[in-house]
Amino acid sequence: MSDLAAKQLENAHAFLTYLNALNWDRLGELLAPDFRHKYLPASIIPPDGKEDRGKDDFVGVLKYNFEKVFDKVTFLAPLDVIHGTNAVVFHLKSDGISKSGKKYNNEYMVTFHFDGEKIIKLNEFVDSKYSSAYFGALRAEAAESSS
Repeated sequence: MSDLAAKQLENAHAFLTYLNALNWDRLGELLAPDFRHKYLPASIIPPDGKEDRGKDDFVGVLKYNFEKVFDKVTFLAPLDVIHGTNAVVFHLKSDGISKSGKKYNNEYMVTFHFDGEKIIKLNEFVDSKYSSAYFGALRAEAAESSS
């Protein structure tokens, strides 16, 4: 494995480490200035309606969700890792709990695309059935508590 390929794999793992540590500055340093995040599959609409976002918006959404929606979310060690030219793919799960006490256990396929050592694009595939039901229930709880 080349030095660059090893660094890309290291940075994909570092992304999860910084995400779990809520270290937004270090996480942002892994991302290229023209970074793009895409929330997939197309059949699922994220809670804010934005399926594609840039670096600052992406880090902002992560920060909001991890600090305001959830008490704790941990991304577990990848179940599978595929590493190719300028790309790393993780199959992984999360373990967490919302501020309202609702358990959160989602499943993901995350594709990291690199330009050199920086992550230029991240495609986040979620368990669409689980995500739709989970966040729909959270929105219903919020609406009920505000009425």
